[in-house]
Amino acid sequence: MAVLGLTGCTGGGDDTPRVCPQVVVFARSDTGTCQAFPTPCDVPEGYVGCCGGLFGACVADVSGTTCVDDPTDTCQPGRSADCPGICQ
Repeated sequence: MAVLGLTGCTGGGDDTPRVCPQVVVFARSDTGTCQAFPTPCDVPEGYVGCCGGLFGACVADVSGTTCVDDPTDTCQPGRSADCPGICQ
């Protein structure tokens, strides 16, 4: 995955600027479906990263997470052609 550019955004509640890669990430709310965000900084608080299948991998350098099976769906890894996961 190529990083096209970097942008600054604030992290947490301390308004400390952090560098945010210009990569599209996918995330969803607890009850929503996966949607695209232009950078990891644009993902609303409380959203869970979507990964696998058409969504690609987790943005490890930002979130420090890996892709695991989504326990809230009925998709069984290895039994379906496209089985998305979540970043944890």
